[in-house]
Amino acid sequence: FSQNPFRAPRQCKYKPSQKEAWIETAREYNRRRQTDTDNEPALENEVNLYVGPGDGGVEAALAKHFVGLLFFRSTGQQARDLGVLRRLRDHLSGSLGWQVPIYAVTNEPPGQLRHWNHAHRLDLRAPPYNLQLVS
Repeated sequence: FSQNPFRAPRQCKYKPSQKEAWIETAREYNRRRQTDTDNEPALENEVNLYVGPGDGGVEAALAKHFVGLLFFRSTGQQARDLGVLRRLRDHLSGSLGWQVPIYAVTNEPPGQLRHWNHAHRLDLRAPPYNLQLVS
């Protein structure tokens, strides 16, 4: 729990063999955030990929594991963001031939983890998150 402004850009790079370690690290980090009052930033995970000729199999791996696009009801702007997601879905469907669903979920306010409990499985379909298929 050191103050490190570069945590987010580095943390999203891991090997497939490190998947379980990443999940457990994220769970432990968020568990500690619930009990400590040091105002640590939220753990983020952003993924940027090149898909196309010479991508080393990235397109095939992405197609196999891609779940969909996600709209955050609590922090997003529905009129603007859902339109952007629909255009991205249409682009992916047209250029890659994928069927891309869009989901909506109610997220907690930035920096808060009031509803998450590390000791219980999380069901995003149940309140307060209410994950639903948009289109």
